[in-house]
Amino acid sequence: MALRSLRLHRFRNIDQAELTPQPGINLVCGANGSGKTSLLEAIYLLAHGRSFRSNRLDKIIQHDCNDFILNASIDLAGQAASLGIQRQREHDVLMRLNGDNLQRLSDLALLLPVQLVTPETFKLLLGGPKERRQFFDMGLFHVEHQFFPLWSKLQRILKHRNALLKTQKRYNDEYAYWDQNLAVLSFELHSLRLRYVEALAQALQPLLADVHWAESLELQLYAGWPERVQSADELQLLMQQNFGQDLRLGHSQYGPQKADLKLKVQQQAVEELLSRGQLKVLLFALKVAQSNLIYNYGQKRPVLLIDDLASELDDNSKRHIFSFLNTINSQVFITAINADQVLPSVPENNPALFHVEQGQITKRTE
Repeated sequence: MALRSLRLHRFRNIDQAELTPQPGINLVCGANGSGKTSLLEAIYLLAHGRSFRSNRLDKIIQHDCNDFILNASIDLAGQAASLGIQRQREHDVLMRLNGDNLQRLSDLALLLPVQLVTPETFKLLLGGPKERRQFFDMGLFHVEHQFFPLWSKLQRILKHRNALLKTQKRYNDEYAYWDQNLAVLSFELHSLRLRYVEALAQALQPLLADVHWAESLELQLYAGWPERVQSADELQLLMQQNFGQDLRLGHSQYGPQKADLKLKVQQQAVEELLSRGQLKVLLFALKVAQSNLIYNYGQKRPVLLIDDLASELDDNSKRHIFSFLNTINSQVFITAINADQVLPSVPENNPALFHVEQGQITKRTE
């Protein structure tokens, strides 16, 4: 089990609440504004150190209160561990694991792999490359121990090169030094990403086996530079040749920071061919496939948060999505206004039912 228990204090409209979920599917019902999404937000914040609803954590604190506190018992290598987050209005977020302070958000993120599906998650398919990079890099972060040190090194080099573009207007040995390092590490990261995307495509196949429009689905990884560039030396030369344009833009235009995942059906971009319902089915399949990869290769039990599952779904799409959830090796939290919107489609393993009303969470037994 990923999340064994959760306690919330002064978190949005939830003054104080406690939740003991089951390891499988947990269905959270309640009217709009009751606190359902706030519960998902709390779980997401425990894993990422940030909210998916607000850029400012002080806005989450209840009115006239000084802080919010989240405490959870999580499964860590088969043992229960205590995880806590506190945010005071005038101070930075405080994160603790078994009473010891955590200094970096990456240390927090490693503990609890959490994915989110909301009506806004369509950005993964309809938005820009950044959304898709964040998606597959999240999976890599949890399954490949080389990824984060390599990614961090690349970020430092890119930051240095972009700063240099604002002060040094002629290509010189300093640029050549950074470009060489950037090119070598870029190909190392691309190799990790390529292997991961291939594994993701394989994990998708059994999920979409009976989805007729997905028969020709392809996942194509764009490296962040033209396909004709096949080595680190060629990438370094490309950066040198395009130095003038980089100067005008004020940033580096080639590198893994420009990578993208292109999804195609019948050799067309999925956003151009598929209906909104079909896109939602594909979105869920991607999230479930990634959860299964994290479970199988990262030796962690992920958490999948699904806000407003019934929105814009016909019965056929709902059937496909719950067939995915029936194969997932994750703990799942689903919100809905009414349980009847979801229960008829839930797999045979009975979900835990929770009701949220005016910030109070109660477990239902029927």
